[in-house]
Amino acid sequence: MTDLAALGVQLRRAGLTEGALLAWSGTRRLSSLPWRLSGLAARPHVPAATALALFVAGAELGIDHARELPIGDLVEAGLVVRTGDRLRATVAVLPLEAALLVCDRADAPDTENLVCWPDDSSHHLRSAIPPGRRERWIDLACGSAFAPLARPELGAEILCVDLNPRAVWCARLGAGLSGVRHLAVTEADIGAAHAPAQLVTCNAPIAGDPDAAVWRRTDRSFFTRMWPAARACAAPGGEVITHTTFDAVPEDLAGEAVTVVYTPPGERAYAITWWRPDADARRIVVQRELTTSRPHLDPRDRDDAMAGALAPHDATAC
Repeated sequence: MTDLAALGVQLRRAGLTEGALLAWSGTRRLSSLPWRLSGLAARPHVPAATALALFVAGAELGIDHARELPIGDLVEAGLVVRTGDRLRATVAVLPLEAALLVCDRADAPDTENLVCWPDDSSHHLRSAIPPGRRERWIDLACGSAFAPLARPELGAEILCVDLNPRAVWCARLGAGLSGVRHLAVTEADIGAAHAPAQLVTCNAPIAGDPDAAVWRRTDRSFFTRMWPAARACAAPGGEVITHTTFDAVPEDLAGEAVTVVYTPPGERAYAITWWRPDADARRIVVQRELTTSRPHLDPRDRDDAMAGALAPHDATAC
């Protein structure tokens, strides 16, 4: 069996890093890359960008252009297929902080088990989690495990849960390549029972969105099950952090719930909710305009909302 952690080290040494991604593509923000990939894949081959061209842009390369990569190990791990003297990545392997995230290629067909390329919701959830190490963290409907791989220091023990077997495979592969040994991934429904955790997160799928390549289709019952499931997973005094549409957030959440909507009025409202089920009852719903300097929500938004520094959200303007 291929040593995935060692293979991940080799890939990072070959240039699969955020710094190299920024120099090559002009951005390290994974959600902004799909619209640039065709141009990146068509660029003349540059040896220093071999891993990026193969695993990010999805370019097909001649084997002579990839001699610096551990081709045999990549084939054995299922990351690459070799046809004659040509190589093609079977999945995307994306640099994310110090980790490597595995998901389906940006040009993958939209199938039931598609593991989506990260979008801005992934970045919002990752940046919304306050710092501080917890004993245990559960990420529900984890997909490729974006947030846990981006911020593995936040949990001494991390459990990722997803019903999609391909997502489970991708998340395990990403954890292995990243050397994150305290992250486990299990295939289970969102309502399955787990040992409680101090932190519970969920980047919920969005029902009914017409752009199926970005948002996975799901039955509306997911949301009626998600909130009780998250509550059941939260240890006494624990916190639940979700990314959802605003209309998926119940008005009667017990305890303290702070919801910050970040989409402009008149557009479908997307939000981060910080929920402490055991705290004193408090419900706050506000809006924050995204800026170039702060393109994603973060814990400061929760603090500003609680201090009354953000404008209330007008649900009628959605």
